[in-house]
Amino acid sequence: MANKHLTKLNNTPETPEAPPEKPKKETRFRREKAAPAETGAPAAETLSRRDVRGALIALGAALLLFAACIIIWLNENRFNTDDLTLSVSTAAVAEEEYIFDAGSGQVFAAVGDGLAVATSTGLELLDGDGNTVVSTITPMDSPAIAACDSFAVFYDLGGTAITVVDLKGSIETISPAGTIISLTVSEGGYVTVATEYTGYRALVEVYDSSLELVYQWYSSSAWVMSGLVSPDGRQLAVLSYTSSGSEVRLFSLSQSEQQAAFSVSETILLDVHWFSSNRLCALSAEQVIYFDGNGEWQNTYDFNGQYLTGYAFGDGFLTLALSPYRAGTSSVLVSLDSSGREQGQAELQSGIIWLNASDSEVIVLVSDSAILYSSSMTEKGRLTGLTGFKYAMLRSKGEVLLAASNYAEVYIF
Repeated sequence: MANKHLTKLNNTPETPEAPPEKPKKETRFRREKAAPAETGAPAAETLSRRDVRGALIALGAALLLFAACIIIWLNENRFNTDDLTLSVSTAAVAEEEYIFDAGSGQVFAAVGDGLAVATSTGLELLDGDGNTVVSTITPMDSPAIAACDSFAVFYDLGGTAITVVDLKGSIETISPAGTIISLTVSEGGYVTVATEYTGYRALVEVYDSSLELVYQWYSSSAWVMSGLVSPDGRQLAVLSYTSSGSEVRLFSLSQSEQQAAFSVSETILLDVHWFSSNRLCALSAEQVIYFDGNGEWQNTYDFNGQYLTGYAFGDGFLTLALSPYRAGTSSVLVSLDSSGREQGQAELQSGIIWLNASDSEVIVLVSDSAILYSSSMTEKGRLTGLTGFKYAMLRSKGEVLLAASNYAEVYIF
């Protein structure tokens, strides 16, 4: 699915200063022959090798003990022996820079380590090295992107244009049956498109990773919000709503009949996510509800009156950004596992620009910093001195890519 963003910045970023020249490495220890003593001068007292070695060992042990005390003191409020990480603040210095076109309605999505960019005038796909794979002029009123590790799907929300581009530069198109309501891409590369359809409330179509149409469902009684295929490519969850509330309908892609459903009354569900072939969750503005593939309720996590200002799914966990204020000027990050159990919290004193999760880590972009957390909300490091960025994505090898209006930069924590 496309990543969930929270705030868009329209300011033009300043070009970061060039990184300082790295000092030459110096040898810390060097053996030299002793200069011969001057005639008549008294011989200096010398220490034995055993005495020197003992002194060095004692000094090293003292330094290690002092460092351990400092670490524990700094982390006394969040010290966890199972997940110990010393957070380090580092002045941001870019490793690489990507260049792309700016434009109105700009949106981003991660494609593996590459970056997909869409605006009202066109689309671009850059690979993991920052090379432009595809750049085309494609007018869109409401540009949107959904992506997986190998390709990006560019579409016009409320329109009828769907373009699929992979990292090899191949371009294909999908012709939807009507106006696009929503579009998602699963982990396995299944594309699910919900469209308006004459005589029905909606039509849901599923395409496999080869873009072959493999499933259709016509909704006659419910308005469809979105659909998503399970990680194993066997099931389809369709999020819909009626006058009485929301419903997640569950289908097998090998059968035409509905298999199960999960319903809630007087609640509008905003999104649905598969954790596994038999475990799902759905989000509303007030809570997260967990249920299984048979439509049976499992757990509920309530926001207790706080506002949901953002969320991101990682590998087997969900990170929520909750705020006591509707504007989200301060937030608490909450991590929940696939059963809805809380794994940890972290407080932020500034509004979140972007929230992204991948594997077992979370990256949070705020006004002047990017903060890296583990899935249990232990801070692992932060980059400071950032300006103008509005999108963040985690990449392999401990990297993060930050994007502004017309360029993106890669940083290492």
